[in-house]
Amino acid sequence: MKKLGISDLGVPRLTQGALSASEVVAASLANVAPAMSFMFSFAVVEEGAGLASGLTIVLVAVAILFHANSISQLSKKLPSSGSYITYVGTTFGPVAGIVTAVLAAFGYIVSTAGLMAILGGWTAVIVHRFFGMQIPWTEITVIGVVLLGYLMIRGVKISTRWLVIGFFFEVAALILVAFFVLLNPHTIFSWDAFNPAKLKGGFAGISVGFPIAIWMFTGVGNSMGLAEDTKNPRHVIPRSIFISLLFASVIYVFLTWITTIGFQNNTSAITHFSVPFVSLGAAVLGPLAIIVYLAGFTSTFAEIIGATNGQTRMFFSAGRDHLLPRVLSRVNRFHSPWVALIFYLGTGLTITLIWGHYVGPITLFGYLGSLAGIPIALIYLGVNLVVPVYYLRRHREEFKIGVHLIIPLLGVITMIFPLAGLLGPGQQIPFKVFPWVVAAILGFGLIYAVWARSRHTFTVGHILADTEDAVKNPEEQML
Repeated sequence: MKKLGISDLGVPRLTQGALSASEVVAASLANVAPAMSFMFSFAVVEEGAGLASGLTIVLVAVAILFHANSISQLSKKLPSSGSYITYVGTTFGPVAGIVTAVLAAFGYIVSTAGLMAILGGWTAVIVHRFFGMQIPWTEITVIGVVLLGYLMIRGVKISTRWLVIGFFFEVAALILVAFFVLLNPHTIFSWDAFNPAKLKGGFAGISVGFPIAIWMFTGVGNSMGLAEDTKNPRHVIPRSIFISLLFASVIYVFLTWITTIGFQNNTSAITHFSVPFVSLGAAVLGPLAIIVYLAGFTSTFAEIIGATNGQTRMFFSAGRDHLLPRVLSRVNRFHSPWVALIFYLGTGLTITLIWGHYVGPITLFGYLGSLAGIPIALIYLGVNLVVPVYYLRRHREEFKIGVHLIIPLLGVITMIFPLAGLLGPGQQIPFKVFPWVVAAILGFGLIYAVWARSRHTFTVGHILADTEDAVKNPEEQML
């Protein structure tokens, strides 16, 4: 396939076909970042559900399955670097697309700011524990983000290679810890992690950890943003979504079981540590403990690369469609959306450094993850509503009541749980302020959308990933 950076008609393009199917699947798996996602989230899930925290993981995996069905059905027809923004904008019009773009920009930048805090904070822990040096975590964060940004500006292929290297290391480390736990004579084998009788507070216990568990699966759909860089995206992207979901579900259920039996089925022992899996790994690995610490580091930098590569392409596409400022659609000689990358990383780093002046990195990660969870859950809910409307309007002859109506509606219902957990009464500061922050962002998005709609003629999704020139998406003409 012809590789393009800027089309013959002057429309900004990414490099089509830069990534093979195997590279996209590998990148999709790495986007899950199982070590980082599990290590820094499991204590919250356990605190909410008690010993049967595995039930929360299983139910969230089912909820994400509904969501994966929706985004795979849409990516078959609208393979686009714009992903969620293109799906909503093409179906409900440019105003809805702009609001989605604003919510996505806020949610994903805030989420990545939390990852930046973990990158700097966890690296500082490693340096202090194993080398006896005290380095401010904020300084490490700045250096790390600059280096990762440089890799991504150099092109999607080289940054994806580093992402995959980090992924294989973290998986090997997780398996090594599990192996030592299983061989430990003090390990008490049971299935209490999945026993409903062991739930803390019944169903309410599940709902407490549901929002953070949803966050653990957010990497599953990141490959959608790589559609324009992918060979045969209509086939490869949906497949990569389901493969990464299957992997995430299996590894999280397995790690939940390993952690539970490793702590001798004792919830108090698990929640005593802010990062229980690392404490368990350090105990069973002894002098090799640095391996599990490094897994947290490699997993975090891999997640930052994966999230940033996928999500900046959303904003690149939105800029190209005039939904966001058009400057975001500029690409460099490596065919990377360099302006979107700098905006995304720069804004996230600013949030991390300002808020990180008042709280530690792990606390900041929890705050930012909860704040980001609200707009992300809203986008997930909205995309599930897109599927039946889109197929009934554009592909009625292919409409199937199961995959195009029932499953998306189940996806809408399941997204109510994280939203209820994040928006419910009785929240402490700063969590009780977060819904108002998101409401303000939503209001800004609506005002900006109405203003922009009055000034521009929009072409939402006018470039699909597998078009080799600036031919308009024929479905856009139906808007």
